Amino acid sequence: MLINGIKSNQINALDRGLAYGDGLFTTINVEFGVAQLWDFHLQRLTLGAQKLFFPDIDWQQLSTEVIQTAALFAAEPNHVLKVILTRGSGGRGYSAKGCDSVMRIISNGTYPEFYFDWQKKGIDVILCESTLSSNKQLAGLKTLNRLDQVLIKNELESKQAVEGLVCDDNGYVIEACTANIFIYLDGIWQTPILDKSGVAGVQRRNIMSRAKATGIDIIESYIHQDKLSEATAICLTNALMGVVPVKRYQDKVLNLERSRMLQLLINIGSNKK
Repeated sequence: MLINGIKSNQINALDRGLAYGDGLFTTINVEFGVAQLWDFHLQRLTLGAQKLFFPDIDWQQLSTEVIQTAALFAAEPNHVLKVILTRGSGGRGYSAKGCDSVMRIISNGTYPEFYFDWQKKGIDVILCESTLSSNKQLAGLKTLNRLDQVLIKNELESKQAVEGLVCDDNGYVIEACTANIFIYLDGIWQTPILDKSGVAGVQRRNIMSRAKATGIDIIESYIHQDKLSEATAICLTNALMGVVPVKRYQDKVLNLERSRMLQLLINIGSNKK
């Protein structure tokens, strides 16, 4: 683990990331020592730092640290890096005055191998009773405040479910617990608009970019949970899992072959198994 570029596993107990969730993070798939979609990860971190009014960050230094750390795992087909940025320590109470040095934390871990099985066979998902908080100022960002996801995961575990689709308080579908979603509905691929809540995932962005380049239509739309019964295919996506087809939503069996279209978009030229 690197903390501000130095090997360590200790942080200041007064760090605002710990005290208030005042920070951002991103999780990166590393393939044979190369940080996949790093440009997209970096752009989202940069946008998040701007929206949270962080002090200046040496983005080149962070990028160098990520690239060099990823290169240490050149012998492994898949590895995981996690980058955390906190506002650091200082200030009084909620005030950020006096916080002039962002904390950079880079850690690594093993790749969840079960994702390969999910990609091949698909998974079942439920509709969660838990809902996501709405805040247009934070919508799209991957902040350290993941309490919504902690509660959602608790619900999934209590129901022995692998994953679930989650709505906002008005019943509009936003994402899954750990992934963005693509839904084949009304003859077209759709993904929820993330203007009030949810995380704008880098894999979501990658898929939409590649789809546009290859002439596949994907639209962003407001999708009410009542429309889910009409979906014929659903996919989950994030930076680590790639594209995972949903084989069953609640009691409805879905079309796995249509989901392979989105898998193909990101698998061309990749090193994935």
